[in-house]
Amino acid sequence: MRLHLILGLLLLSACGQSGKREAPKETYSDSSLIGIADSSNAGIPDSTTAVADTLYIDAAKLIGKWIRPVEGLDKEVQGFQLRKNGTAKSINMYTLVYEKWQLINDTLLLWNHSEGVRDTTTIIDTTIIKALSDTSLVLFPIKAADGYTEHYIKQ
Repeated sequence: MRLHLILGLLLLSACGQSGKREAPKETYSDSSLIGIADSSNAGIPDSTTAVADTLYIDAAKLIGKWIRPVEGLDKEVQGFQLRKNGTAKSINMYTLVYEKWQLINDTLLLWNHSEGVRDTTTIIDTTIIKALSDTSLVLFPIKAADGYTEHYIKQ
């Protein structure tokens, strides 16, 4: 019996070493290493490229009187005058007083205040120039609904 026990132990010991199975090697792939095209700057070669819908505006073309018909009063006009020295003036808008103007890229800024009211806080009207020629000016006020534009003619 002792011999069987010793032989059994030897057999178990031998089988344990020779029949020892290695755990199968698991392979993992890291998907973070897969190249994915970055489309965040698609079509823009570098950061100095201008936005496609930005117009080049010649500030000299803005100098002058710009008017448009008053809604409901076809014979009346209103608008503004832009001067070379950066000052601005209202045309036929007696409570809205323009003070100065500035052009930044395609954005026209008009400083104004209301006359004859308690609060005379200065306001800056911000408009995007959508079109400009020698005789016409199309503005989009940034606070306006999409598609709304104001059309002026040069006087």
